[in-house]
Amino acid sequence: MSTPDNNQPNTGRSEVLSLERHRSLRFHKANNFAFAASWLYVPVHNQEASRLAGQFPILFYPLPNGGAMPCMLLKSKDRSAFSTQMHWQGGILPDVLRLYPFGFHRDQKRSSLAVYPTAPHFRGNGEKIITSKGKPTRRLQGIIKALAPIQQAFDQTQPIMQELLALNVLQPVTFSLLRADGTRARVSLLACPDTAVIKQQSLSPALRTLLYVHQQSCRRLFKHAHMPTAAANTKANTGTVAPANVHELARTVCDRFSVSLDDLKSRKRSDIIKQARHTLAVEARDSSQLTELAGLLQRSVDTLRKWI
Repeated sequence: MSTPDNNQPNTGRSEVLSLERHRSLRFHKANNFAFAASWLYVPVHNQEASRLAGQFPILFYPLPNGGAMPCMLLKSKDRSAFSTQMHWQGGILPDVLRLYPFGFHRDQKRSSLAVYPTAPHFRGNGEKIITSKGKPTRRLQGIIKALAPIQQAFDQTQPIMQELLALNVLQPVTFSLLRADGTRARVSLLACPDTAVIKQQSLSPALRTLLYVHQQSCRRLFKHAHMPTAAANTKANTGTVAPANVHELARTVCDRFSVSLDDLKSRKRSDIIKQARHTLAVEARDSSQLTELAGLLQRSVDTLRKWI
């Protein structure tokens, strides 16, 4: 049996950004996503998992330190996130792809701005990201500002994943898929096909929601993937499972975006409130609870659909 092809991070080699060592880099935007042609999946954070789950399966990838984080496959049985011209056709763009070749590097409890120096965005002509005086350019300052909430979202995902790992319910799932560059790869990730787990009363609302979108997005995948023998003997019901109720969904979204239920009910239109409404409406739609959410927020179902 061949070894799975995702032993190394598919986003390439990252380095903590050094204002001295990387001052010669010249940045330009890529015309397409050819740089990701060999990628098997892309890391995602908890806040975007619900929005992305309707596009491609959400699973979990193992970290070298024994942890795990959510990820989105870039290919399903009959769909690819990239067109033949390597343009994005996967709906909402995951934050890691949107901000690549910049990201952040975690070292224990500290996160630092990172860069992928071998990315094609740094080949050929481009604009400086570090001035001759060793300071971030306006372009880099904008990138740092855009990365800040994404870094925070990934940091907030870690305790949710720690809660999930403590349950000891994740198991390896191996399957084969065709990369965008035409090569076939065997992928080994982590999954929780046991729908009984989501019914445990001790789960936090955030973890319950994450498990729900994971299991719903992977229903077809579980039928074709190779699972361990012990798991194969477990008759997991891959039909509809009990999602977090609408009150739990609302509470989780309010916590994510630091808004209140009254904010969501109000006529306020700040960016953060609009993002929270969008996320909540998507999660309610995906769990068939739009009518219940409309009653909770004292809005019409049509209004909620406009938020999506």
